[in-house]
Amino acid sequence: MKKFLATALVVVMAFSALAGCSSSSSSSSDTEAEESSEDAEGVAIADEIVMAVQSDGYNFDPVTVNDNGAIWLYDLFLEGLVMPSDDGTEIVPCLAESWEISDDGLTYTFNLKPDVKFADGTDVTAEDWIWTFERAKAGTEGWWAFAAEDIDTVTSPSDDVLVVTLTEPNAAMLANFTNFNMFVQSKAFYEENGYDTCLPMGTGPYMAVSWEKEQEIVFTKNPYYRVEDEPKTETIRVLVVPDDESRVMQLQAGEVDIIGNVPFSSMQVLEATDGIVTSSVASMSNRYIVFNTRDEILSNKEVRQALAYATNKQEIVDMVLYGYGEVATTILSSSALFHDDDLDDREYDIETAKELLASAGYPDGFELEFLVRSGNTVFEQIATIIKSQWAEIGVDVTLTTLETATLLDLQTAGNFQVLIGTWSDDILDPVSFVENTLVLDTFSTGYTNEEAEEMFDASTSELDEDVRGEYFKQIQEIYYEDVPINNLYHEDICSAMSDSIDGFVQIPLGRYRFNNLVKYE
Repeated sequence: MKKFLATALVVVMAFSALAGCSSSSSSSSDTEAEESSEDAEGVAIADEIVMAVQSDGYNFDPVTVNDNGAIWLYDLFLEGLVMPSDDGTEIVPCLAESWEISDDGLTYTFNLKPDVKFADGTDVTAEDWIWTFERAKAGTEGWWAFAAEDIDTVTSPSDDVLVVTLTEPNAAMLANFTNFNMFVQSKAFYEENGYDTCLPMGTGPYMAVSWEKEQEIVFTKNPYYRVEDEPKTETIRVLVVPDDESRVMQLQAGEVDIIGNVPFSSMQVLEATDGIVTSSVASMSNRYIVFNTRDEILSNKEVRQALAYATNKQEIVDMVLYGYGEVATTILSSSALFHDDDLDDREYDIETAKELLASAGYPDGFELEFLVRSGNTVFEQIATIIKSQWAEIGVDVTLTTLETATLLDLQTAGNFQVLIGTWSDDILDPVSFVENTLVLDTFSTGYTNEEAEEMFDASTSELDEDVRGEYFKQIQEIYYEDVPINNLYHEDICSAMSDSIDGFVQIPLGRYRFNNLVKYE
């Protein structure tokens, strides 16, 4: 650290390993709360909590990030105008106290909370907001450009008001404001440090004071956080432990307090272990089979329908998830906005599957290659089960295991027949998943449907939620009928922790909320 606020110097010196990152302030403050080892009721709490996770973030740049190792930690140190509620059912205020949307859907006026500061004590200014949105919009190579692409102008007529105008109405825009690439960041900090070796400077409850890639990130409480008495814990250490069994053993040995990405097969063991409790959150995720509709065999809709009938999804859920998830019917998770609750899933039906194959011209079945990511136990389990299930209708499946990068290259090029895909939403609106599935063909199915695309286009600017919901319902029905992807299940997000931990929150989008996290001593 080159320099830091005098009031935070003691904290920062303890974690000066955040090499190359610096911060500055034009003034100091005597308002930093003193360290406390008791909660509001006078019960002793630990100053540090240690959490082990499966993967680190490749980088923590909100514009270019593409992995949950970073995304799920963002709420610790970054904040936006609005945010998803903890239960994922609504959009609630964050740095904006309130907002108004013009009748034509083109102007969003946000009334900002006053006197918000970054973790280095500097004021959040209109320039920071404008720079954040402009950078998000300019990041067209990032996965999250959709959230900002309709922004036309960002202005600040007064210190506590931010006005965002759009080029065209966007029905999902309020949800887009909850996406991390729209979280306000310090322009000055970015210009001095960049994000290659530093985590962004934000307004969240914590600030990163060290990051050793693929090893650990250390967060300490933000002394300028806008909410009184939050966060509760002084320091959060996040260890990167890729091996699933190692994370479980570390928790059992008391070496860590919390572990994320718990293997489903380990949840029951941990639940039965004294001193350990588990957490499972119904996520907005989707696991599915991708069919390459460019393939001669799989271009036939009846073949894809037959394979769907021959897939026993409940067996997969029972054997792979151990009950921590549910069978998927549509392309949207059951907790997603506009999920079609009236659409009944296909029953597992071998005879119907055989009839469809015969009608398609394959009464004796055919051979099929199934690509599987190496090292991914869940994908390997799914593929092995499906190989056995499809054999019942005469489909001879060859499982080909490939490194992830190689498999993704083949998928992008359309050089495959069948593989497993996965998606996890990052906003409460389903627009991103449907666009990637239907319009952008991110999953390389080669499938097109002009009617569905027209409905999706209409839905993006439709401000009447009932009408918009009807568009999404019809899109789900079209996908169900045509089966370019066969949705398998929606899985829970599983964590485990010492029973001395309280206040652990993980929202359905996966992000951690540790404002009130404590460890009782």
